[in-house]
Amino acid sequence: MKKERTRKTNPQLTEGSIKTSLGKLSLPLITGAFLHNLFNLVDLFFIGRLGPVALAALSVAGVILSMLIMVALGISTGTTALIAHYTGKRDYQKADNVLIQAIVLSVICSILMLTIGLFWMEPILKIVGATAEITPYAGEYLKIAFSFSFFIFLFFAFNQSLRGSGDTLTPLKALIFANVLNIILDPLLIFGVGFFPRLEVAGSALATVISRAFGLLFLLRHFISGYSSLHLNRKSFYLNFSVLTRMVKIGFFSSLEVLMRQISLLFLIKIISLFGTLALAAYGIVVRLRLFIIMFGISTGIAASILIGQNMGSNQPKRAHQAGWQAVKYYQMLVVPIAVLFFIFSSQIIAIFTNDSEIISSASIFLKFISVSLPFLTPALVLGKGVTGAGDTIGPATMTGIFQLLWRIPVAYILANVFALKVIGVYLAISTSDLLHGITMGIYFQKGNWQKRYHRHKKILDKEN
Repeated sequence: MKKERTRKTNPQLTEGSIKTSLGKLSLPLITGAFLHNLFNLVDLFFIGRLGPVALAALSVAGVILSMLIMVALGISTGTTALIAHYTGKRDYQKADNVLIQAIVLSVICSILMLTIGLFWMEPILKIVGATAEITPYAGEYLKIAFSFSFFIFLFFAFNQSLRGSGDTLTPLKALIFANVLNIILDPLLIFGVGFFPRLEVAGSALATVISRAFGLLFLLRHFISGYSSLHLNRKSFYLNFSVLTRMVKIGFFSSLEVLMRQISLLFLIKIISLFGTLALAAYGIVVRLRLFIIMFGISTGIAASILIGQNMGSNQPKRAHQAGWQAVKYYQMLVVPIAVLFFIFSSQIIAIFTNDSEIISSASIFLKFISVSLPFLTPALVLGKGVTGAGDTIGPATMTGIFQLLWRIPVAYILANVFALKVIGVYLAISTSDLLHGITMGIYFQKGNWQKRYHRHKKILDKEN
């Protein structure tokens, strides 16, 4: 008789010091966020050497690709919430089955993205304002990314599944492996070093896809044969429509939130593109630097969501509430010093990615705006992600719609065109929306409506299982 593999568990998440638990969870996640940001900045660094047109193409393509990645994260939110719930209850067999449903969702979404990549990419680029000189480069980049999106979706699904179970170290190892490979492949495929073809902007996309695919193989091996918190085994291989439906319902609003964020960015690109290619290139640089800080907040929020989900699953709502605010404090300790550095050394930082004086001038102003507003965005990033661990994705999605679409876009257009502030008007709209969004999310979390939504999901799951 075959001996059953030992399962890696972490009961300390529902007992003991919240600070210690949060620190153990968040450190690998923040390191992973740094690596993910490095992933983007390496692309930016090498593509910047090809000139302003290539840089502008990457700016446009990068926003659309971010939509794909953030949708993948949004879909996997339901996975994280349910795995955290079952792990908190010590029902590991059901947690394994949630992982199978995550694979099913990844396959469905990748088929949809493949269709978009093959048939609808050029219309999408026209909608976002890509010019004739930019479209060929951005189109090649996105067709590669969307055609092989299965690797991206499944990579994130596996990562988020492990994180929901309390294992944040294995996803970090996978990210390190993928990022090292991406850094090696980027210059080889972009510039055509040795026997590698010179693919320029498209080479960056191919490097991303290949590195994610190898990262996926690393995680797959861990699930099948490693000392894992989740197991891929025959007992868990069945379709569970009730769990799948619950994952979709939780993930839908998270994906909707992500979609609204990306639609907001696309509208902003449309407005920025009215002021020329150089303005678009400047905007693209700062958006990636902004994402650099934001990903740290999202990672801290994921750590909070794991603690919140598992502690709600073990019937400790007060501990879950405390974990959320402790995560906010941790992120502020990180974001404030970074924001200060961005404000003081804005021009020098932008000069790393381009030597064009006009781009440096515009982008450095934007970076100063961002550095002032981002500390106020902290509750929206950390608590907005944190409450998803309890299955509440409606609240964060509603606030994102209000501040990132209903506020940010009209204000950006009015300030840029009606008041003739041009790109400064767009920068101001982004900063004010960040500030208002963060304050509102903090109030929402404190009132505790997210706990009520958790109990609704719990009742449904208990009935169906």
